[in-house]
Amino acid sequence: MRDYYKEAESEQLFQQSQKLPKTQPNPHIRTDTETRSIMLMVILALLPALLFSGYLFGPVVYRNYLLAALTGVTLEYLWFKMIRREYQLDGSSIVTGLLLAMNLPPSAPWYFPVVGTAFAIIVVKEFFGGLGYNFINPALGGRAFLVALFYSQMFLISWPDPPFGKIPPEIVSNATASDVVSGATPLAVMRIGETLSLSELSDAFFGFVGGRAGETSAFLLLLGGLFLVYKKIISPRIPLIILGTIGLFAFILGPEGLFTGSWQNVIGHMISGGAILGAIFMATDYASTPATKAGENLFAVGVGLLVVVFRFFGLTNEGMSYAILIMNCFTPAIDRLLRLRVLGEEKTSPFNLKINS
Repeated sequence: MRDYYKEAESEQLFQQSQKLPKTQPNPHIRTDTETRSIMLMVILALLPALLFSGYLFGPVVYRNYLLAALTGVTLEYLWFKMIRREYQLDGSSIVTGLLLAMNLPPSAPWYFPVVGTAFAIIVVKEFFGGLGYNFINPALGGRAFLVALFYSQMFLISWPDPPFGKIPPEIVSNATASDVVSGATPLAVMRIGETLSLSELSDAFFGFVGGRAGETSAFLLLLGGLFLVYKKIISPRIPLIILGTIGLFAFILGPEGLFTGSWQNVIGHMISGGAILGAIFMATDYASTPATKAGENLFAVGVGLLVVVFRFFGLTNEGMSYAILIMNCFTPAIDRLLRLRVLGEEKTSPFNLKINS
């Protein structure tokens, strides 16, 4: 007797598909671009800000970049040897190390990039399956680990003293209003209700302010972001939505009541702290962001709103890192709720999306 189930065309296609190689984890890009090429483009995009940070804060930041990159590559190689898998240098561990080091204070000792990168590569990335399986951004996971271990040191602020020098945190913290250096970063100035002057806004844009090693020059980070958009490595939607949300609420939550924010402070909130670095280079991580455009939009709005909550109502002047990490944790739920309709499935919600029950 004929077995219609086994002889069905769909069943035969399914059995044939089982003999094909398994689909590799994301990122899945609909081009011939390989992961190694993508990571190389990201490194090139970061390079101007990396080099300029040494001019601002001294050669010690180059040491931290080098230690972080070497730690990432070495530990990933040893991990692959331990689990007996073939190792191929795709550059992702280098990008993780560089991004982590850019989030460190210029006064960070040598073991900060080593410890942070080790946690990012082994725990955040490899424990969850390697490239494409990490549910949070590895560099930000490593930074959060360092904050938990060395809270006070991670928030020390140095000011640039170019060429290739820095004003140490102890001098900055003791600065008074009559000193050449004010000890207040642009975010701290806006936090107390003051309006940034044009010179302060210019310094914040080009990077001549206190902050983390590689986050201060909004200008060079924006150039890197434009390069990635031009190369179609990232979409501009996530960064624009994040920065737009921050700017909008900086205007709404003005120092003198609702809708009283000055244009200087709106721009100041968008370019100061880790806003540009996080929005362009971390919130766009392929593995830890939603898979649909609507999901990405919701993710970006969530990041922007959380940054506003941290900056205006929290204990810290920053908040970008934890905003991205929190929304990374919501990515699976966003993907579950906002998924593309299956071909032939009835359209039950706007934007060609399906709400799962």
